[in-house]
Amino acid sequence: MTVDGLVSGAGTVPPCLLPWQRLPDSASIRLLCFHHAGGAASSFASWQAGLGPAVTVVPVQLPGRERRVRQSRFRDFGRLLDELDEQLDPLLDGPHAVYGHSLGGLIAHELTRRRVTTGRRAPELLLVGACSPPHLPRSAVAPQNASDAELASWMRELGGVPERVSRHPDWLRRSVELLRDDLSLAHSHPRHPVVRLPVPLGVLAAQSDPLLTPAQAREWARHTTNDLQVHTMPGGHFFHREFPEATLRVISQLLPVATERIRADGRSQMSGL
Repeated sequence: MTVDGLVSGAGTVPPCLLPWQRLPDSASIRLLCFHHAGGAASSFASWQAGLGPAVTVVPVQLPGRERRVRQSRFRDFGRLLDELDEQLDPLLDGPHAVYGHSLGGLIAHELTRRRVTTGRRAPELLLVGACSPPHLPRSAVAPQNASDAELASWMRELGGVPERVSRHPDWLRRSVELLRDDLSLAHSHPRHPVVRLPVPLGVLAAQSDPLLTPAQAREWARHTTNDLQVHTMPGGHFFHREFPEATLRVISQLLPVATERIRADGRSQMSGL
């Protein structure tokens, strides 16, 4: 790892990060961000400016979209986690938090679970948005049983189809193909026994999200031995796009929990000298 960027053993930025990603040492914490099904790392384009220099925002890009559009998309959760675990491991040896939206929430939680159960450093804070706890029945449409028209209609109902995409049949078709593969990925998520992780957990749940009710959001308490905070957001399933300022305001309130944990660990280590 260099002072101003992340470099793999081959001397290149890992494929799951944006090619221009920089990781300045001056930030007190890194926030890794995992996007929703059918989405991309551009969902978090404004987050660095919104969260300020104390946080380094690191969007994670799954293959098959944007600059990785020519790469094959994953439809097996275990294989995806293997790749992300290998590529991101050098980045997770220091203070970090993770945020995942919808499918990204499952990825963020499963990566955290894997690191905890293998004795590696866990995030100071796990944040999930618009994401049901993994022990509950899956609420997303089953991709293997839905036609393209049904998937497009479901995506529109959730507010996931920008107007400009709806006006272009080829764009809409590609969006549906991407969504189908990402939903297949979500449905392949392994059904592990619940493990209560020693990590503070924040859940962002929108008022009008049909995929995550307030009661379901509180069920995340089964997955942590630490604090759980549930924040009700305006809007629907894609509240982070509808109300970015409100989303970043909540995350800004929650991140001090992580930085205080870092300071407390530092004080504990100093007292043991």
